Amino acid sequence: MKTIRSQLLIYLLTGVMLSLAIAGGTLFLKMRKESSELFDAQLKQIAHNIPVPLSIEAMDNDSIEPEDHFVVQVWDEQQHLSYNSDNTVNLPLYPKVGFKTVQFQDEQWHIYSRSKQNLTIQVAQPTRVRQELAAKIAFRSLFPLLTLIPVLAGLIWIIVGRSLKPLHVFTEAVKRRSPEALQPLSLEGLSPEVIPVGDALNELLAKLELSLKAQRAFIADAAHELRTPLAALKLQLQLVERAEDEKHRLVALEKLHGRLDRANHLVHQLLTLARHEPDSEGKKIQIVDLRQLTEQAIIDFYPLALSKNIEIGLDTDLTNANILANNDDLRILLNNIIDNAVRYTPTGGVIEINIQEAENSIILKITDDGPGINEQEKRRAFDRFYRCEASEGCGSGLGLSIVKNIVDQYSANIELNDNPAGHGLVVSISFKFGSQMNYTNNDNAVDAHPPTSL
Repeated sequence: MKTIRSQLLIYLLTGVMLSLAIAGGTLFLKMRKESSELFDAQLKQIAHNIPVPLSIEAMDNDSIEPEDHFVVQVWDEQQHLSYNSDNTVNLPLYPKVGFKTVQFQDEQWHIYSRSKQNLTIQVAQPTRVRQELAAKIAFRSLFPLLTLIPVLAGLIWIIVGRSLKPLHVFTEAVKRRSPEALQPLSLEGLSPEVIPVGDALNELLAKLELSLKAQRAFIADAAHELRTPLAALKLQLQLVERAEDEKHRLVALEKLHGRLDRANHLVHQLLTLARHEPDSEGKKIQIVDLRQLTEQAIIDFYPLALSKNIEIGLDTDLTNANILANNDDLRILLNNIIDNAVRYTPTGGVIEINIQEAENSIILKITDDGPGINEQEKRRAFDRFYRCEASEGCGSGLGLSIVKNIVDQYSANIELNDNPAGHGLVVSISFKFGSQMNYTNNDNAVDAHPPTSL
């Protein structure tokens, strides 16, 4: 690929050469025309300077430049040739007075004739000589233009180099950056055309810095959270090894399985959270029926709800609830909310899921009658690894954080409210019609149509 410098030099030099060629061609044609008029005047002057009556001595003294190849002839009234300046050329007498161009002995001649006191004076010059002399004069006029070409080329080279110097300085500044240096680059001295590139690069560095900070925070949090369950697993395994009898061994093994389940759930949630960070890309966006996904999620969690004698159901008047989203995102969102509801709802409790249509949006509500979350803890409920003090389940503190990430990606709105029945939690999520991930530009995305009510 050609560099900007080489392209500028090629285009500018080409433009200069074309301009000089046009100017030179115009000047050349003009100088040829003026030279031709000058030679015509010279022919006419020679013819008018012939002395009449004819004096051979005066003719011999008349100075005629030999390189101009003029042929002077004088004819008397009987049309006899009285004088010929060049005996090698015997042009015939042409009766027409004035300028004429004739063909004689395979050569073209330009002739001027005049009559005076019964004499006919004829002055001729080869057209070839006239053209050669005109070309010499024209080329002499073009010489200053030709000398300008290398001068202009040098000036263009210097000007382009100086103009691109700030860009080279900016490029070197980027090259010298270490992977850890993500501070904005200085745009001082850059031309207005390059500043948008610098702004875009600084925006990218800012996004990269946020992404790296989020990754570092995630790794630190994950390392901290994994350390405790892994240590507990190690300790529980030692208790199994030191069990005094089969009864104690079975109890220790049961606790070991519980801790393994918790560690497995934590790892699963960590992987899910990593996949759904806000800077994820490349997801397929399509029309998704929220009602259908909710019904499937209820079926998936029904065995767990049945084991705790929890009643779980869907209440909606919508035959479908279409929104523009990624199918897997909504499935993970529903699974985490329903999983939390089932885990923290006491035995014999009720979980009600409601989907309704509001102004330009679809609202999903999951209501349980568990311990709920107090107002102070609601502000931290979406933080990673935060578990409410009243929680008695074996959660990892990542479920609502994953839900919040997905909700933010779709510019949706999530609220945590108290159950109007007295105790429990209501999770409300509002999806706008036609909303899609605010960072994804996906060719597979299509427009979602508002759901149809019964």
